[in-house]
Amino acid sequence: MRRIFKSLLKASPAILALTLMLAWAVPCLAAKATLYRDSRVIMGTLFEVQVYDANPERARGAIASALDEMARVDRLLSNYNPASELSRMNQKAPEQPFHASAELFNFVAVSRKFYDDTEGTFDPTVGALVRAWGFFSRHPGLPTAEQIAAARLATGFDKVRIDPRERTIRYAVPGLEMDPGGIGKGFAADQATKVMKRLGIHAALVSAGGSSISAIGHPPGQRAWRIAISNPANQSKALAVVDLRDTSLSTSGVTRQSLESGSHTYSHIFDPRTGEPVENMCQVTVVTRSGTAAEALSKAAFILSRENLTVVLKRYPGSHVLRLEGSCASSSVWVTPRSESVIHPSN
Repeated sequence: MRRIFKSLLKASPAILALTLMLAWAVPCLAAKATLYRDSRVIMGTLFEVQVYDANPERARGAIASALDEMARVDRLLSNYNPASELSRMNQKAPEQPFHASAELFNFVAVSRKFYDDTEGTFDPTVGALVRAWGFFSRHPGLPTAEQIAAARLATGFDKVRIDPRERTIRYAVPGLEMDPGGIGKGFAADQATKVMKRLGIHAALVSAGGSSISAIGHPPGQRAWRIAISNPANQSKALAVVDLRDTSLSTSGVTRQSLESGSHTYSHIFDPRTGEPVENMCQVTVVTRSGTAAEALSKAAFILSRENLTVVLKRYPGSHVLRLEGSCASSSVWVTPRSESVIHPSN
């Protein structure tokens, strides 16, 4: 190596400059990253994975592994598939303690933490209420007062008994069921990003139905992945652009799934504390460190007042919120303070 270096020093300035330029250019050319993408229907919606990488085999393999991982999570958490572990828990836990796998137990325990942290506004036990309103079907409808009362008796995370020592879960009342829809897509996206990081991917984007998006790193030559948030009042125009870099976002809104009855538009998002669909909120987007947390916090952002939401967000530093407050036909934009580097509302 010393001999080579001495030879370079004795060379003419032109040869030395050319040698150094070639030494710099070769690795730069080799490191050029290309965008690869693929998608699959999972959890009843389209999941897409995008990867920037210089190695085609690694990129395609990582994408396939990420999609496989999210499909596996769906098989674990689906409440539409009676054979899933979550469905079996919903069937057996009202009768006796259900011995859960480590992954399902962790999912329930994490859900309980979000329930506590969000003042009960995130509650995955609202399944009975969602079912009473018909949001598990394609034809929701107004339930009777009796149906709502019965559903409320079977709702509430305070009725779920978690035993870490035995790794069991027990429901204290019959009819109670866990609905993973509140954080299921974000949880799946988190598992997919972990898989891709282990495979050496440094720039990727996972979209779970477009409403839950998780990012690894950033595209080449850019500081972040730039995500347009749709405007419910004008789908052709973005409400805002959000920058994601090793963060996630979740968007929840009335227009994504709702019930029209007379002059009312009922959201599929319920306030678990009252058992009623939330009104006077059109859409929220939450940006935070994980897809699971983003989805859980989006429920708090949809339900709580600005003041109470600010208290909740202090438990999750680095979180940002964009809200369309009021009805979608007449709403106002509110963004959490000090979020201008992440959320860029349209003029």
